[in-house]
Order: sequence, then C-alpha cells, then structure tokens
Amino acid sequence: MAFNQNLVETFLMAAPFYRFRAGTFFAAMAFMTTVHGQSDCRPAPLGVAQLVEIRPGFHRVQGLLAEFDPCHRSVQLSMPGFLADKLADKPPLMIIAHGGNGPGSAEQEMVRRMNARGVATLLFDAYEMNGFQYRGTSLFLTGTTNESRQRMIFKSTLGAYHWIRQNPRVDTTRLYIHGLSNGGSVALNMAAVVDPAHVRVVFAEGAPSAGIGMPDQIRVPLKMVFGKMDNYGGRTQDDWMHLRTDPCVVNQPAEGAAAGTAQRCSLRVNPASQGLSPYQWAEQLKAEGQPVEFWFYDDAAHGLLAGAIDRGMRTYGSGPTASQRYGWIGASSKAANLFVADLMGSIKASYP
Repeated sequence: MAFNQNLVETFLMAAPFYRFRAGTFFAAMAFMTTVHGQSDCRPAPLGVAQLVEIRPGFHRVQGLLAEFDPCHRSVQLSMPGFLADKLADKPPLMIIAHGGNGPGSAEQEMVRRMNARGVATLLFDAYEMNGFQYRGTSLFLTGTTNESRQRMIFKSTLGAYHWIRQNPRVDTTRLYIHGLSNGGSVALNMAAVVDPAHVRVVFAEGAPSAGIGMPDQIRVPLKMVFGKMDNYGGRTQDDWMHLRTDPCVVNQPAEGAAAGTAQRCSLRVNPASQGLSPYQWAEQLKAEGQPVEFWFYDDAAHGLLAGAIDRGMRTYGSGPTASQRYGWIGASSKAANLFVADLMGSIKASYP
C-alpha cells in the first residue's frame, strides 16, 4: 500500500496530540507508524511478562519482557501544532515514561502542554506492549509490585530512546526524558544509560525508593521533582515520598540498567536491610559532584499535572493482607504552571 508523505506530514504537524481511545485514532497511529517501515516493528512474542500472585490481590511480573514496538497502537508520537511555539526548525522531543497505572491524565496533560510550547513528545504504554489488557482495573494501580512495573516501563523507555534517536523529524541532539512516580524511577535510571550527545536533561518526578534501584553514576543532568505534599504510598500522612525508605526485599534490578543500589539492596542481596530514600541517594550523588538538582513545589502532592489536589487513600492487595496507604495526588494550578515553566526553562537553556 502506498502512502502520501505530504499528507502524513500535514496530519502530524496539525494535530497537537492524539487520543488513542477511539478507533479512528488507532487507525491514524497505524497509518503513521507504517511510514517508518514495517522493519521497525517489534511485536512481543507470546508468553512475555507472566503475572504471579504473591499474596491475595498482589502480583509480581516474571519472565521475558517485551521490547519497545514503535508500531504498537499505544505509541503516541506527537508534534507541535501550527499554532505552537517554535523553538527551532526541528522541535526538541520529550520521552514520557508513564506512571504505575499506565498513561493517564497527567501524562496526557504533559503531552498537551509540551506540544503547545514547541516540544514534541513520545508516549507509549509499556504494560499493553507486554500483553496486559488492564484498563478499568486496579491491577497496576495497587495490585503489582513497583519493581515489576518499573522493569516493564524501563525496557520500553530504553527502546523508545534508541528508536527516536533515528527520527529525522525531531532534533535528536535535544531529547529530554520525563517520568512520573514509577516512571520517575525509570527516568532517573535512564539518566545513567543515555548518551549526552542526545539527551540534555532528565526529569524524575515523584520517584519512590522501592523498585529497580537508583544508579551509582548518571551521565546527564537530573532534576528530582517532588510536591511538598507527596505522601503517595505512605503509611502516615507525613510519610513524604522523597524521604521514604523501603526494605531491600522489594527491589529487583532491571535488564539494561546501570549498576546501582539494586546490586547491593534487593530481593536476593541483603533483603532484610533498609534501602536509601530518593533524597539520601541524590544527596550522595551531589556530594560526589554529579549533576543532580531538587525541585520542590508548594501546594503540590503526587503528580503535578494530575489536576486539583485529591487527598485520597489507596488499598494495596486484598483480603486479610491488604494494606491501606495515603495517596494524595495533584497540585494547585499555580504549582502546575510553575513546574511547566521550569521544564521549559531547562529545555530553552539548551539553545544558544
């Protein structure tokens, strides 16, 4: 089947971002990815990512994980629209590593705001790439370990990074990575494996201590982003995300990640010990002269672009082993706008 390249370019440039819930947009995505050539496609083989219940209602993912597939229906490569700010002839691009419940309103709001300001975005669903049909369930929101979610997201994000570096429509010397929550842990690990010739800055928002660990060395500047009210997953109201530590038993290294805390603190290594908090880890790197900076925001909880503040609770697992935790999300509009202004300040600083 032949495709009209000019039509493709017009479609991409005109749309600020695409919502893939509707069938017509799924068709549009298939149309766009075909332009890259079917040789790019990497559909997951049967039998990847097996769920194992480790206690009632709570799971771990085991087995081979899927590669990033640019032809997957969840892949959302969004270009700035005609009315967007223009930063250069080719736009910079932000890779968005989604949070623990998959791509949601916060990730789509990031897409919208970045596209309007001249930044292309690449968003995808790592869980769907691994064959999980989870929408409308709490499977990944409160029913799966952090390390399982992060391992899937990390592998997809690493593959997305390698793929987008070859895209001629964006400035591949000005790539950025943002991740929220479990995606924040993925983002800070990406800072240890990317090439500084391509990635300028990584933004890790609301990263927890539990998961795939934190690297010993980073290769690009890293912004650690937290709302001052972020107690997501906390046992008490003031169990702040950036100060929280977790036992080593909840950690597991990710395939392709750089060496770090998970080599010394995991399910298999010192499982009874306590790990570092994100704050402790970042302060250690700063003391070594590594390029880490904290961004803290007033009137903000978990997910600065997740909408108005919601002081809710979360129940993890089910039955007698279920645990209830704090789950405050969102931020004031002032905090959200300041965060976006700070993001754009970092992006624009890469230009002469």
